[in-house]
Amino acid sequence: MKSLQAIFLFGVLALIYCAFRAYPPFSANLLLVVVFAACLAAGGALFTADKAQHANAKYFFASVLPWLLAGLFLTNVALDHSKEVRYQTVVVDAPYEVWTYQNVIVQSWRPGEKTESFYLRGYKNFLLPGQHLTIGVRAGALGISWISSVYRHGRGNVGGEEISYP
Repeated sequence: MKSLQAIFLFGVLALIYCAFRAYPPFSANLLLVVVFAACLAAGGALFTADKAQHANAKYFFASVLPWLLAGLFLTNVALDHSKEVRYQTVVVDAPYEVWTYQNVIVQSWRPGEKTESFYLRGYKNFLLPGQHLTIGVRAGALGISWISSVYRHGRGNVGGEEISYP
């Protein structure tokens, strides 16, 4: 059972890497909640199981679930042949950092939406309200749109830099 728990924990790390750092989904907050709720339930089943119980198919599935979900994000990007669509926007707020990630809130380009929110590696790419950005979004092979690039414009939109993303 301990080996299945270790497989699960490393799978959670892979899932966090794929979902937040490597290929972050865009506007998929509900999807992320469902994915991590499923992992929480699987982890609960694995870590509360009776130690005398033998590993069966249920526990094996629970241990590989995060790996399967990480594969979902990788597949979404690897099989994505859509063209990148770039949107001009302005930073509304970038209030905090979580583990070197800065939550960025920008003006929305979609009808009916006021703002969009995403996480950006904040340790070197600090953004300020009013700063202009160009955000590249791809459709995703599985219909999960993801952020493919972020470009920070310079002062007065002169100059600028591509922020390493993903």
